[in-house]
Parts: sequence; C-alpha cells; structure tokens
Amino acid sequence: MLTGTTAALAFAAAPSLRAQPLGIRAVAFDAFPIFDPRSIAARAQDIYGEKGKALAAQWSAKLFGYSWLETAAGRYRDFRTIADAALRFTARSMQIPLDDSARTALVGAYDELAIWPDVPPALERLRAEGIRLAFLSNLGGATLEANIRRNDIAEFFETPLSTDRVQSFKPSPKAYAMALDAFGMPRENIGFAAFGGWDAVGATWFGYRTVWVNRFGVTPEQFDAAPAVTSRGIDGVLAMAGLS
Repeated sequence: MLTGTTAALAFAAAPSLRAQPLGIRAVAFDAFPIFDPRSIAARAQDIYGEKGKALAAQWSAKLFGYSWLETAAGRYRDFRTIADAALRFTARSMQIPLDDSARTALVGAYDELAIWPDVPPALERLRAEGIRLAFLSNLGGATLEANIRRNDIAEFFETPLSTDRVQSFKPSPKAYAMALDAFGMPRENIGFAAFGGWDAVGATWFGYRTVWVNRFGVTPEQFDAAPAVTSRGIDGVLAMAGLS
C-alpha cells in the first residue's frame, strides 16, 4: 500500500484519478453580445443627421465615464439617469440643441434594441446542453426586460442581473459577484460574455472564464488579463463553454 508522499505522487501522476472540473454550467452575459447597440447611433443620426454619429460616440464614452466615476466614488444612480446626464453634457459640449423630445427618444433607444442575427441558434445550443443563462449588465432591470420581451428570448434566460441590485456598476466586483449568488455555483463553473474589452478584463480579474465578443474588432485593453476566448461573434461563447 502506498502511503504519505509516495501515495500523493502516485495520485498526481495519474490524471484519470484526479477530480475533473465540471466545466462551464452557466453563462452571464453583458447585454451587447446579445443586443445590437448600433440602433442608438442610428436614432441620433435620424434626429441630427451627420452630427448624430459624433454625438452618439461621444455620448457613449461619457456615459461609461460617468458610470466608472460613480462606482469609484461609492455612489450610484441608475443607468437611465446617468445616460440622460451624459447625453445632456455631450450635447452641450458639442453645442447641439437638445429638447425633451430628443432626450426621450435617444435614452429610450436603449429599450428598443434588436438581437444580433447569430444569437438565436447559439442560445438553442446552450439550452440543449443544459447551460443556464442570465444577463449581468449595467443596464437597468426594466430595460433588460423590455429588450428580452421585444426579441422573444425570455425562454432562454433567468431573471436579469442588473447592477441596480447591488448599486455598483461593472467593473466593480460587487457587480460580477451577482452571478455567484444567482447561479449558486463556484466561479470556475460560470462563464462571462463581455462586449467591451474593459468588461472582459474586469470579469477575468474577478475569476470568471471570459469570452470577449469583440464584434467591432477594437483594440484589446493593455492589461495582464486576456480573456480565455476572443471572437467576432457569439460562436466564441460556445467555444468558451466547450461546445465547438
């Protein structure tokens, strides 16, 4: 009989005897690997013409800047509120007139997103494999629910995990930790699908196996936290989960 150090070495040398990881059994999604945000810029262009494209780009950057500022300061206002504040700042800085009708239409565009065309078959595959799915997003709960209903994908997803629940935007660890409680699994069994490179870094730092769905082919963040998988489409989620 092997005992002590000898037994430990024998066990380590026999991979078939080691406890095997369960793998990815749940995936938390940022909103935008599923929902296409380009309609927001399109709405801005409908209202303001060519200036609308620049307005949308600067608005998006300011919006995320505001969310990070609030999180760093230990404060929290919901996504819709800071989206409106960022829009007002951007329009004023660009000297673009912004009336109440335009404000309502632009902020409301976040409730009227379409899904990317490659999403439905991927959701079917994930469901067939018994992998649990939920959104984990800075968007408000009502906005997530509106887009889920609009695109008829409620059957695939559990209750959305909006940062409203923890009053702290991603990349706060409090936000990423919502999936641990919701799925009731260790982080080793939870994958995270990010749209932004910064979100892929944050989720990787938290300890999730992460896929960066880099749909626009943007430059990676220069940190020591590369996602496990990078893809241009939702197929990367299947690869992360070991399904391709």
